[in-house]
Amino acid sequence: MYQLIFLTFVLMKIKIFILLLLTGSFSHSQEIQTELVSKTPLHADSFIGVDELNHIYFIKNNVLFKKRNLDTINYSNISLGKITSVNIQNPFKLIVFYKEFNSVVVLDNNLNELTNRIDFTKETLFNNVQFVSVSSENDLWLYADDTKLYLYDYKKHSIKVETQPMSFYHNSLNANQIKSNYKNVWLLSEKGVIQFNEYGNYIQFINIENITDIFPLKKDFIYSKNSSFFFWENEKSIPISLNYTQTIKNININNSSMYIFDGKDIYQYTLKY
Repeated sequence: MYQLIFLTFVLMKIKIFILLLLTGSFSHSQEIQTELVSKTPLHADSFIGVDELNHIYFIKNNVLFKKRNLDTINYSNISLGKITSVNIQNPFKLIVFYKEFNSVVVLDNNLNELTNRIDFTKETLFNNVQFVSVSSENDLWLYADDTKLYLYDYKKHSIKVETQPMSFYHNSLNANQIKSNYKNVWLLSEKGVIQFNEYGNYIQFINIENITDIFPLKKDFIYSKNSSFFFWENEKSIPISLNYTQTIKNININNSSMYIFDGKDIYQYTLKY
């Protein structure tokens, strides 16, 4: 009798556990919650982001600044014109792109130059690089005006990978942004996102139109569309609930934190998976 009661009790516990597990999975698949963690004033023209060491990067008067715990350091190179983009994915290898002069400068964690100016006009077969992103070791992902994606070794000044023109993978795809991590690279366009792996092999075309921005996260990415945010995971779009009504000037997402700059303050949100 007691054994039967005990067995029934155990089975009920198992059922409750499975129910809670399924409920949690269903909730996660429906929406990701966020929580405001901090609000930090920032006097800047544009906010780049926050690295894994919680250092803040921003641009003011065409000067790159890095705000650390006890001090703020800066880097400028007036001879190369306006800074087009800064990649801070690796805080020990920052990639500063100057599109006007078709050049890149690589900086260390103290904003000292690791390389001389990398002039793509002199060192490559293409004259107009449109977008630059980081890869592993001494490699950079380059997207040129011939609509090809290149993996470029800036130490050896050599091209390691060259894809077909984007029209080979998708008709009339005009990329307007590049994002990458150490395993994947994504090209964003008005028609959707095209994905390649670390070796430059085509993976897929993701048919989501009018995406504003994408942010690599885990194996997939978060994207923004119509001022809303979604997590693209396992071929599905999961909405992100965000209680934010101010202007969105710049965004950075690092691991489980989302940073939004409205022109005056940085709002940090935690993503609750």
